[in-house]
Amino acid sequence: MNASKTHSLELDLEECHRRLMHSPPSLDVVAPCTTSKGVQVWSKEEVDGWVAEWQKRPIAPEECGLWIPASGAATRMFAPLTQDASMRNKLWTSADSLALGKAWEREVHDRHGALEQVGPDEATEVLMDMMDEGQVPKGLVPFHVVPTQNAPHASETVESAFEAHLRFWALVAPQGSGVWFTIPPSHKAAIYGHLAKRCDENRMTLHLPIQDPATNMPALDVNDEWIRDEHGELLTRPGGHGALLPLLENVDASLVLIRNIDNAPSPHRTGERLRWTQAMLAVARTLGEERDALLQNMDKEDADKSRAATWASQFLFSDPAQVHTWSMEELKDWLDRPVRVVGVVRNDGQPGGGPFWVRCGQGKDEGKILPQIVESIELGTSHADLVAEATHFNPVDMACALRPGQALTPFIDSTRYLRTEKQLGGQRAKVLEHPGLWNGSMSGWLTIFVEIPSACFQPVKSVMDLIDRG
Repeated sequence: MNASKTHSLELDLEECHRRLMHSPPSLDVVAPCTTSKGVQVWSKEEVDGWVAEWQKRPIAPEECGLWIPASGAATRMFAPLTQDASMRNKLWTSADSLALGKAWEREVHDRHGALEQVGPDEATEVLMDMMDEGQVPKGLVPFHVVPTQNAPHASETVESAFEAHLRFWALVAPQGSGVWFTIPPSHKAAIYGHLAKRCDENRMTLHLPIQDPATNMPALDVNDEWIRDEHGELLTRPGGHGALLPLLENVDASLVLIRNIDNAPSPHRTGERLRWTQAMLAVARTLGEERDALLQNMDKEDADKSRAATWASQFLFSDPAQVHTWSMEELKDWLDRPVRVVGVVRNDGQPGGGPFWVRCGQGKDEGKILPQIVESIELGTSHADLVAEATHFNPVDMACALRPGQALTPFIDSTRYLRTEKQLGGQRAKVLEHPGLWNGSMSGWLTIFVEIPSACFQPVKSVMDLIDRG
């Protein structure tokens, strides 16, 4: 990492050391985004209108895509089973209500005989073997039982998280599209074999990009020394999901849906989630088209600066009148950005990030107050009052209007890097992560928050969430 940089997110050792030894600057959170300012609430009629707009104007396959970070293993998902005997008992007694249940019972029977003679500890040991001690990618874990259509007799199939996203996306983009899953290199062949046929059947072009090792980060041990291997070479680890930004930069579709791998749509909630996904995509497409038309017009002698300023002001906390004082170049710089429509749900105590108005700390937007997704790790005791006023949670459901080929790194707020502790090389390590993908890495994107129903949020953080999943 001391050599000249070969990647836009690569940091030299000196900068890595500085960030690891100093906490990130305290985030300047101005206020939570609420329905009174910052979170839109669409009426049923508005949603229906946007759905109709999406359906009557199909998008070309090459212009639309699904993009899902899926590099993570299921380690934390299965961790409760190794920590709590009551969890092992509950999961084993609930095997019949799990998508992975039949395969699990078969494997237990093959190893131990009659199921009624097998205890939860033995059964869990079998399950952990099946899941490679949690190292299997979360996307390959069976999530749902799906009725088989057009079968001569009623039957069911099991679908993984990967397959759930493809089933749903085929309804969103029946004309075909690109599909991107970021994956770990060790499982690329298995994932390709798992998905290729289904993608072909639904006219989807499958992409399985892998995080560039140049974005990896070194780590410090408990004595603040660099952790090295037996040959004296630096040990590094992936730099968080913010390191996936260059992979998104390479996507050639202009309209992209981004969603977490564990927020896979279940068969029973398909209708409601489809409706809101189509509405969000329709809005994102319209905003992207308006942005592009304004940019094209700004190169003309009779460019309507007032119209551009009014459009630009919807993404700012400040008084719209301020935007009208910007120069034409400032307005053009503000318009020439990716757009995202971000679904947020009412916060019922979920852990994780939420929408806030934040004063940007660095870069081209320094000093501007913009709508941001803020992770809980970025919030300290000084933000307690603002957190208490927060009303919404970010489930990572984003419809994005991109400009293919546009660099995305200029819109990062690099002051929002993250420090945490992990295991590296068998020891406790102080590690550094790039600004989160939908947090500091998208700081400068033109962002709209909209309240979506809680039914659109179906996370699987623990294997226990798969019990009776509907």
